[in-house]
Amino acid sequence: MARKWYSSIGGKLKWHPRRVADWLEGKRIAPIHIDCGLSKGCNIHCHYCFGVLQGTHYKQGDIPIFPKEHLLNYLRSAGEVGVKSIGLIGEGEPTLNPALNEAICVGRGAGIDMSLATNGILFKPDKEVLGNLTWIRFNISAASDEAYKRLHASNKFNKAVESIKKSVELKRRHNLETTIGMQMVLTPKDVDEAIPLARLGKRLGVDYLVVKQCSDTLASSLGVYKHLDEMREKYQTVLKEAEAESLEDYKVFVKWGKIMDTSQEYKQCLGVPFLLYSSGDGKLFPCGMHFAEKHWEEFMMGDLTKNTFEEIWKSDRYWDVVKKVREKGTTELGCYTGCRTHAINCYLWDLTHPPEHVNFA
Repeated sequence: MARKWYSSIGGKLKWHPRRVADWLEGKRIAPIHIDCGLSKGCNIHCHYCFGVLQGTHYKQGDIPIFPKEHLLNYLRSAGEVGVKSIGLIGEGEPTLNPALNEAICVGRGAGIDMSLATNGILFKPDKEVLGNLTWIRFNISAASDEAYKRLHASNKFNKAVESIKKSVELKRRHNLETTIGMQMVLTPKDVDEAIPLARLGKRLGVDYLVVKQCSDTLASSLGVYKHLDEMREKYQTVLKEAEAESLEDYKVFVKWGKIMDTSQEYKQCLGVPFLLYSSGDGKLFPCGMHFAEKHWEEFMMGDLTKNTFEEIWKSDRYWDVVKKVREKGTTELGCYTGCRTHAINCYLWDLTHPPEHVNFA
């Protein structure tokens, strides 16, 4: 059977009982995970990109990136504080930052589990880099050249596939433990690619394909949120057929929880101390929704090009933002269901709002 390594971070909080207990006691804890952007640009233009709402530049050159010296200092400092993992995910395409490979190795050397999400076009598979990654995920929502041009506005489908193929070959040749996956972002425009992608992943030999719900604002800025009911009703058959492509050593995951359940029982965002986000130019936030400059005055926790992560983490500003997010509540913040922190919030809300008779089996 495929290894049970895939789970939401909300579910994984049960493996960090001491840090959760410290949080419940009101202690200032270090985050378990940080999503770290390396650039504010991208070499393709996916139709579902949330970055379009935050000023992401769809080009390769002359874009803001996380400066190398500060990036490496950030990783070392995060390791010293006790951060467990960092995902080089967003805000733009991480391979546009020339310090990517060194950052992966430095982060791992600092005791942090490192991961990478990339479209793969510029990624050059390398034994040392792959060996220092806990996992790498290739973001691809199209299984053919024609569909890739339509959905990602790029003619580099074959290059992306070649990067995936070479990564799998390196993993097998050197017996690396790195998990290699693919991710499809589900929207009405690309649902027809789910089954072909499941078959493509099988042919390429990756460990998994995950199909996740597209992130959108409550105002449906990307035109997806308002179609959620339609998607739930119409797409179940297709997605179940995609899941049926799974093998013993290859798994197709559909994030049914985020697709089928749009409820939000929690009234506050409690998960900020456990999961943070840093932008592609080195600014730290409680949520990626606040990367846009109009939110900086209220929600930016610090600038990693000016201070170390430890300095920011220990600052009053950092904890004032944590408190502000909690006190404002999800309605005032405009939070949408299914965000990255959703599962954590569900878990922590239950812990802090227990039902009656908790001592009975």
